Amino acid sequence: MLAALTRLQALAVIVLIVLLAAASLTIGASESGEAISGDGRYSDVQLYTDVGNAVAGGEGYYHAAVRLQRAHGFPTSPFVTVRLPTLAWIEAMLGWRVAGLLLDALLLAAAAAWFAMLRPLVGAPTRMAAMLLVLVGGAMAASPGLMVSHELWAGTLVALAAALRVRGAWVAAVIAAAAALAIRELALPFVLVAAFWSLVEGRRREFATWAALVALYALILALHRQAVIPLSLPTDALSQAWGGLRGPGAVLQDIADVTLLHLIPAPFCFLAVFLSLAGFLGAPAPVARFAVPWLGGVALLLAVFARPVNFYWAILCVPMVTAGLAFLPGMARDLARAVTRRAALGNPPSPL
Repeated sequence: MLAALTRLQALAVIVLIVLLAAASLTIGASESGEAISGDGRYSDVQLYTDVGNAVAGGEGYYHAAVRLQRAHGFPTSPFVTVRLPTLAWIEAMLGWRVAGLLLDALLLAAAAAWFAMLRPLVGAPTRMAAMLLVLVGGAMAASPGLMVSHELWAGTLVALAAALRVRGAWVAAVIAAAAALAIRELALPFVLVAAFWSLVEGRRREFATWAALVALYALILALHRQAVIPLSLPTDALSQAWGGLRGPGAVLQDIADVTLLHLIPAPFCFLAVFLSLAGFLGAPAPVARFAVPWLGGVALLLAVFARPVNFYWAILCVPMVTAGLAFLPGMARDLARAVTRRAALGNPPSPL
């Protein structure tokens, strides 16, 4: 996409990238947010672990979730503060060990799908780098305690769905995206992006399927709301407003915190995150059409709506986000071609 820019446009993009990269180095590391209740001792990870254990023990999901959230000061209103029951049901049915193996298998499938999807689009070195970086981005899946993260499952399934859709396997992509939605409603922007491109590309049957998925999901959310509201009490904690207005620096820090990029000393880890995001500008157009709006949407959530306690929303970027580093050489090459080609066209050789 960048290779088609005019010389002036390419120069403007280069200047903007350099300025933003420099700005990322000025961000000071702050204390990471922690998803905890008012008493500061009971984490969301422990909450979802206890909910899964309660469901495995025979308690109904909604009674278990509302009971535990109320007992530990977590809000039960609005209804979306109570997660959909899908992940708890999976954990209760399969057990913790098998559920963890399933999450690892999904990560491996996403990495393999990215490698296969990129085969006709880029060279072998870029394909291999992207596949390895998807695995690096999803490394937190290897931690047994984090398998209860709804965002981790949803982000992994979205990465898989994106690769499948770009490769042309749209039915499988719909299934993967539907699974992501069933676990976390914040996967909805990806579904809307996929529906948009299917409409633009004239894929009527596919568009109808994505639209039907959105309609069905609206019904599921309505049923979920009806299950939560009768169990909530006026004395239950209320969720604070989602309007943190934390700015772009929070995006870089939150993504660094949930990936292995946090192992790089600050502020260079923030630069690495910025380059990961910017790298998708150099991805093949079919990839960029899905990755850029999806990651951009998550970045918008983090910058505008997330409070420090919502830092874990950044896990939605996992494992896709780090794959952007594989496309940096392509981005640099495309920008260089745009600059030099236009310069050459503008300076024809003098006649002899």
